[in-house]
Amino acid sequence: MKWLLRIIFVIFLIFGAVIVAGFFMPVTQLIERSVEVDAYPEDVFPILNNLETYSQWSPLYAQISDAQIIYGGADEGIGQTMAWQGSEGAYPFGSQEIIQSQPGEFVQVKVNLAGRDATATHAILPLADGESVTVLMKSEIELGGFPFLERVRSKLRQGWYDDQFDQSLVRLKTISENYAGG
Repeated sequence: MKWLLRIIFVIFLIFGAVIVAGFFMPVTQLIERSVEVDAYPEDVFPILNNLETYSQWSPLYAQISDAQIIYGGADEGIGQTMAWQGSEGAYPFGSQEIIQSQPGEFVQVKVNLAGRDATATHAILPLADGESVTVLMKSEIELGGFPFLERVRSKLRQGWYDDQFDQSLVRLKTISENYAGG
């Protein structure tokens, strides 16, 4: 019986330590990735500025591939919206809306991930050669509050998130370069 109480005490002690560690972690998860694309800004921008083409490359769509998706608002650019429901993944429902867009420069998307707010910003930076660009992708996701476990979980999965974003940028690169060639 004494050993059982000690094991229970240690479990509570570890849980408490995780909660305290989570309290001191950032409230948002920041993911920044980039890729060099052999295309002009005007070739890359339409792919970023349309939520329907997002589905071909975005890291979110890999998480909600089985969901029912509805598009609305503007045909593209500011005001275009997308909502999903019924995903078996981490985000069973949510929405996206393009809130800022500057042709050839950047697109900013407001995202709701099953009640958690996020912002995705995609910037297009022309390179010195004039025939290629760097696409910067920055995502800020609000993490849950008490007991702060989501903060710890996101820190432990940071490498996985980075890999997902890198894979999505490779897809964006391929689509953009094919779009530029066609």
